[in-house]
Amino acid sequence: MICLKKILVTSAHSDDPVIGMGGTIRQLSLNGNQVCVLSVCGDRISGFKEAVETLGAQAVHFDYSYGKIDETKLFEDLKELFEKFNPHVVFTHWHTEILYDHQVVSEQTVRLARKFEKEIYLFEIPASSVGFDFDVAIDITTSYEYKKRAIELMEAAFDKHVFVKEIMPSIIYPAGFRGIQVGCEFAEVFKHYGSRFPLAPFNKRLVHMTQI
Repeated sequence: MICLKKILVTSAHSDDPVIGMGGTIRQLSLNGNQVCVLSVCGDRISGFKEAVETLGAQAVHFDYSYGKIDETKLFEDLKELFEKFNPHVVFTHWHTEILYDHQVVSEQTVRLARKFEKEIYLFEIPASSVGFDFDVAIDITTSYEYKKRAIELMEAAFDKHVFVKEIMPSIIYPAGFRGIQVGCEFAEVFKHYGSRFPLAPFNKRLVHMTQI
């Protein structure tokens, strides 16, 4: 786990960071890191601040609307946030997404993170991440209930059918499945998108002999 760093999480919509890494956000916060969570879209934002604060992080949002993100303006807005917050590590959407908003946020975030030489991790949205694979897993067993509580705080922001049939299942089922895969009760998984220091595409796969 990363300790005592500034962590930036960029997401297209308010529910995405909780679905993708709500437990990890809490774990990072508990470990003394300063975590800033961004929702690029400012609609469907009810409960977002309270949800993120439940996970121990700071919530910020831009004022874009669902499906109407201006890529050029987003780049400039993200650049300003990068310069102001100056994160050590950046989390964002997977690089191949069904939803346009997710795809745009991922592309512009990665572009800036490369420019500023930040460590990058990509998180999973089960309903929209195409061909997702991971090489990092975080045990969120002690934070799973906080993840559920956080998304429940945002229930009023979404259509009831969408919340019950899409959002809640994305909270409940993947964490248990990923936990089974990596040997714990609940887990969230990530793709480490290459290391700059040291310069290496697969740095996170370098395992110390004591871990064998």
